[in-house]
Amino acid sequence: MNAVALKSTYSSIEAPSFRRTVGAYLTEMRYEFTRTRRNVPLLLPMILVPLALYAFFVVAISDVAIAKDPVLGIYLFGAFAVMSVSMPALFGIGTSLAIEREMGLMLLKRAQPAPTGGWLVAKIVVGIVFGAVAYLPMLALALGTGRLALEPGQVVAMSAAMIAGSIPFCALGLMLGTLFKGSSAAGYANLVFLPGCYLSGLFFPLPDSMKWQAPLWPQFHIQQMAMHAADATKFQFAPLQLVIACMVAFTVTFSAVAIWRLARKG
Repeated sequence: MNAVALKSTYSSIEAPSFRRTVGAYLTEMRYEFTRTRRNVPLLLPMILVPLALYAFFVVAISDVAIAKDPVLGIYLFGAFAVMSVSMPALFGIGTSLAIEREMGLMLLKRAQPAPTGGWLVAKIVVGIVFGAVAYLPMLALALGTGRLALEPGQVVAMSAAMIAGSIPFCALGLMLGTLFKGSSAAGYANLVFLPGCYLSGLFFPLPDSMKWQAPLWPQFHIQQMAMHAADATKFQFAPLQLVIACMVAFTVTFSAVAIWRLARKG
């Protein structure tokens, strides 16, 4: 009798409507945005460090070289812009997810009547949003000082490429957040981020003996996509189709590892 009643009760439960599902995702995004916005000690350096480095090395020091070769200004802007869009995605997501896992919040989220992927979508969206927040002041500085010799359409295309380029770093942050503890996630993120900035040839040309490994780093492909968007042919070192394919492959691989790890450990 009880089994029949229980079965009848479960069968009468309806799936949530589309409106309620969308509302649940938006609520998760709002809470994630608020949590990230309030974490000023983590957020502020991720926004100010790339901007300060760009102002010092490009605006203050390289003005003569850029005046002689405006395309160099586009390349250097792309290099520091990669830093600005990738740091919030990588460090913000990786560190917060590692801490939440360590506190057992992932297990709590599984028990809640909420969409399974709500927290995942929220973290990715917030990572992209704060990447854009870090990128826009640098763009304003570059345009205001004349260090970015591009037409308005090229500026929009390059900015879209940069924002899209933050997605693989969101996936990388998810992977690191699932693999390491909260106290060490930021350190391991630095072990991936800093070598990638230099070994990808982001700031200076690599010797011929090291060029083979540059495509192994996501930074290389983001900057190449930006150079294609800005039509800076002098600094286009890989076909656009290959660059996009590699970025998709990075995103899928990192996400797959994160999902596999969460399925095993939570």
